Amino acid sequence: MESRAILSFNGLTARKMRQVADLVRGKDVDVALHTLRFVTKAAAKPMEKLIASAVANAREKANASDARFDADAFFVKTVMVDEGPTMKRFRPRAQGRAYSIFKRSCHVKVVLDERPVRKKQPKPGLAKAAAVGTDKAGKADKADKAAKSSKSAATKTAAGAKSAKTPKKAAAK
Repeated sequence: MESRAILSFNGLTARKMRQVADLVRGKDVDVALHTLRFVTKAAAKPMEKLIASAVANAREKANASDARFDADAFFVKTVMVDEGPTMKRFRPRAQGRAYSIFKRSCHVKVVLDERPVRKKQPKPGLAKAAAVGTDKAGKADKADKAAKSSKSAATKTAAGAKSAKTPKKAAAK
């Protein structure tokens, strides 16, 4: 069951709000709210209130349809941050000039959805594969060590050949 909440005409810029939106996108609701409580950005508080509002909307929707409500089953499906209207103001400056100030705003849309509950069932033959896998892993480790030692021996031989050629060239001159 999807639940939505919309925050319109928020007094923060869309860029600042998107930084916080990226932190909570795809997370469980309780993890997202916990994360937002400890984020030291101004956009965290409106985002926290918005997610709490979406959870309340889901609760009301479940009560209206006599469905069971579990807040822990919800996650943040989408967070969209769009730019709102920009108020243009001017700051007087020296010699009759005016610098423009843009007071930007944004609109935020949050959609929560329930995670499908998956029942974990043990796969048949998993215990046998784990037991066989340890033996194979041990053999694979030995094979890797042998390959590494042969590579290092080849490297040492090549290095020895280079160093052996250098004195011969010097002696030939």
